[in-house]
Amino acid sequence: MRHRPLCFACLALFLFLWGAVLMGGEKWFQELRPSPLDVCAEAGEQIRFTGRVYQREERDAYQILYLKENSVQSEEQSFQISGIMVYDEKKKDLAIGSRLVVEGEAFPQRSARNPGGFDQRIYDRRRGIYGSVWATDIQTAGGGEDWFMEGLFQFRQAWRRQLVEAMGEKDGETLSAILLGEKAGMDPEMKELYQDQGIGHILAISGLHLSLIGLGAYRVLRRGTGSYLAGGAAGIGFLGLYVVMIGLSVSVVRAFLMFLFRIGADMTGRHYDGLTALSFSAAAVLLWRPLSVYDSGFWLSFGAVLGLLLLLPLFQGLPCQGFWSSFCVNLVIFPILAWYFFEFPPWSLILNLVVIPLFSVLLISGLLGSLLLWASIPLGELLLGVCKGIFWLYEGCCRIAALLPGARVITGQPEVWQMVFYYLCLAGIFVLLWNWKRKRLNDRSRSGPGHRHRAIPWIGSAVLLIAGIGILLFPAEARGELSVIVLDVGQGDGIFIRDPAGGTCLIDGGSSSEDQIGRYTLEPFLKSRGVDRLDYVLVSHGDVDHYSGILELIQRRDQGIDIGTLVLPQRSLWEEQLENLALQAQRAGIPVAVMAPGDVLGGGGMTLTCLQPGEDFPGEPGNEASLVLALQYGEFDMLFTGDVEGKGEDLLTRILEEDYQDVTWDVLKAAHHGSKNSTREAFLEAAAPSRTLISAGKDNRYGHPHKETLERLREAGSRMYSTADHGAIEVRTDGKSMGITGFCG
Repeated sequence: MRHRPLCFACLALFLFLWGAVLMGGEKWFQELRPSPLDVCAEAGEQIRFTGRVYQREERDAYQILYLKENSVQSEEQSFQISGIMVYDEKKKDLAIGSRLVVEGEAFPQRSARNPGGFDQRIYDRRRGIYGSVWATDIQTAGGGEDWFMEGLFQFRQAWRRQLVEAMGEKDGETLSAILLGEKAGMDPEMKELYQDQGIGHILAISGLHLSLIGLGAYRVLRRGTGSYLAGGAAGIGFLGLYVVMIGLSVSVVRAFLMFLFRIGADMTGRHYDGLTALSFSAAAVLLWRPLSVYDSGFWLSFGAVLGLLLLLPLFQGLPCQGFWSSFCVNLVIFPILAWYFFEFPPWSLILNLVVIPLFSVLLISGLLGSLLLWASIPLGELLLGVCKGIFWLYEGCCRIAALLPGARVITGQPEVWQMVFYYLCLAGIFVLLWNWKRKRLNDRSRSGPGHRHRAIPWIGSAVLLIAGIGILLFPAEARGELSVIVLDVGQGDGIFIRDPAGGTCLIDGGSSSEDQIGRYTLEPFLKSRGVDRLDYVLVSHGDVDHYSGILELIQRRDQGIDIGTLVLPQRSLWEEQLENLALQAQRAGIPVAVMAPGDVLGGGGMTLTCLQPGEDFPGEPGNEASLVLALQYGEFDMLFTGDVEGKGEDLLTRILEEDYQDVTWDVLKAAHHGSKNSTREAFLEAAAPSRTLISAGKDNRYGHPHKETLERLREAGSRMYSTADHGAIEVRTDGKSMGITGFCG
């Protein structure tokens, strides 16, 4: 660092800011504190405020307006706040810069409530958004239109429409995402395919985009004018317009700042140092947006460039440099992918050998094709046709890669110590190869005995790499312990069990209040725990709030989580919903089994026994006929009751009184989300649970858990935990002692 004082200073500042955000939290950073608008949202208050539009986004059914300089009047207070996101279903014609008067209802910025869940609150806060409002009325409050920004917005939308008209919706929206950062209209299936196969990076505006645009303009104008100064100024100005138009994401700001360093070095005749530019950009981004430390895009963008700057030179001279570029990038970002996305596509190393070289062709063809099309030159259509061909090739390669063995490795979310160990191994690899290469360059004429040792650094590097990856992928879950997690699925049920031997099962998985609960809640949670296959999935009965997510898991089996066996109640109690679920499972190649009283599942010393219903169940299908399960591990006992009530609860009470009178139930999963008609006095007297877990949606419209049920549980001496209050609830036990923790406190 002696020769890079600016690099050292920026690196020190970066580390300080990183630590300050992580350790200081709400005390030091206002962005992490609850805002007055959060209070309004929690209370469901109607608000009225004035603010100025600084950004717009178009959607099919609505538009999103971003307002700053907001003066808010709620039912209880008045306050000033920056950054409010307004959803306008009427799609009024409103220009950037306009001052608006908005009436509507604020809704909460949702924090993650399950392990692996998406934290909407942090995501919005790092963009400077402190609240969201569904507008019921919007009125203009006088002039101030920003003609420059509005012009850029209209230009961007016109460009997007042109691409869609020329290439079709699917390919046009994909190219729009790549050139303009407009991802909202992109085909969700294509977006997921690209991301799953490790080429999703092409959808983020990055250094390659800016290099082609900025450096291209710089070199053309430099040659045309013969002046480094004129060419540099023009390149910076042209690229600056593009950056402002597409929006200031972390990757865009990083690439733009590094471009300024590059051009500045050329203009002043100085040496360009990539590490200094990178460290300066990292420090500048955190000074601008400190919460970027929570952003996967921040770490992936800077990590990828760091891999190219530090590691790629060590592999120079080896054949297939494209492979080694991809290899070096993935070495650095592998733990980041595991931390944020819980999986890694190994075949991306090979896939990017096709993707990256063609990406330059794609960008140039897309930019020139758009320009020529505006000029009504037929060659523009031909160039956009080249883009369509490249997209066809990308899709085909991705689909082939998805069919190959080991297409996705579910890593789970590693512990911090595992990531530290990995990067220490990576540092060791860098030192070994750097020293070897330095000695080799210092003595190129060396022969004889020295060559006998040239393989040692490579062997040492391979050992360190295997050790780092091995530790990173080592399951962090403690074996010998039973883990039961009641997930927060909104208004519904979803219970994950990992037995002491590592076997897994899911009891129910559905919601009546949350859309796509399988894709956005169950899958991320399971992947975060390193689960790529559920041994068993049990469905207690056929209500949508118990099976909707499971149906998604079945339909997304190839992209998400595999299922070993689907387990249902007795066939005579199947409703139409369960019939359909079983049919979908069979079509997906998933075995379907039924569970009768006395049937047992389990492993590692844990047993999961069916108590009811049997073929002779006296009640009707539905809640009454819910599958009831008893879990036992050592001295620990837990009862799962689905939505059982009425005749079903009466039968369960008799079973507990007659067959389980000596069992002390440590934990009860309350039936029917704590409804008034379940968990009655006679049942509680027979069960006498020490702890009760209630799965209910926060602020649900049913009023669950009901106050009468809570009172009955209190009178029975049972301590209660609700997902509405605590988010996901985990029970851990070694068969003797037990601990219960909530994800949200």
